[in-house]
Amino acid sequence: MNSLSANVINEVRKLFLKKKTSVFLIIMAILSFLTALFISNIQAKLIFMAINSISYPLMLLAIFTNTFLPLFVFMAASDLFSNEIADKTLKLVLTMPISRFKIYISKIIAISIYVILNFFLIFLVSMLSAFILNINITNISSVVFGYLADIIPAFILIIFAAFITQFFRSGSTALISCIFIFIGIKGLSLFNTLLNNNIFTTYLNWSSLWLSSSNLIRELNLLLLILSYGIIFFTAGYYLFDRKEV
Repeated sequence: MNSLSANVINEVRKLFLKKKTSVFLIIMAILSFLTALFISNIQAKLIFMAINSISYPLMLLAIFTNTFLPLFVFMAASDLFSNEIADKTLKLVLTMPISRFKIYISKIIAISIYVILNFFLIFLVSMLSAFILNINITNISSVVFGYLADIIPAFILIIFAAFITQFFRSGSTALISCIFIFIGIKGLSLFNTLLNNNIFTTYLNWSSLWLSSSNLIRELNLLLLILSYGIIFFTAGYYLFDRKEV
């Protein structure tokens, strides 16, 4: 366990040594506040525009999970997996007294830490924006639940990205491929109801279903569906990583 935790710290450091990692966090914070400012201004001018204290943080969450989150995950996975093969730094990691299984997990955990930090940052900025712009907070528990619930499909997306990047030895190629594969899946799901209802990418903003539905059995079935994707992607991804020659 000590080797795993040490390597997780090492992977997190490698991720944050890249300037774009910190820059994207700052950009997300700025965009989150500017979005609140824009909505506040337009709401004051347009009578039909109604954004309440609960919907704004959750609306921001929906935008993040469906647009920025996939990009951040794919970039981080490409950096920690494919780029390390291209830079031949993975060879140095493999010489350490740690198994490939732990290396693979530590990289996924490092990306997860980065994603959770993004979730926390957006939550914090949305709440501070509501305070600064005098938006009343009436149900914080729903907002907190929404952000916590969406971490689960985000984690599955991370495992999916780790799986896809195993097919590429170049970070840029892996990133572009992940983006196009994601767009392709989303595009196909628009024209196929069966695929749309059963593909994990549909539920990146899973919290919206929890908050709008009272069917607990349905939501639990969706949880099992999402987790099953995680198991499949993790198993396949680790198999490829374990067999990879560097």
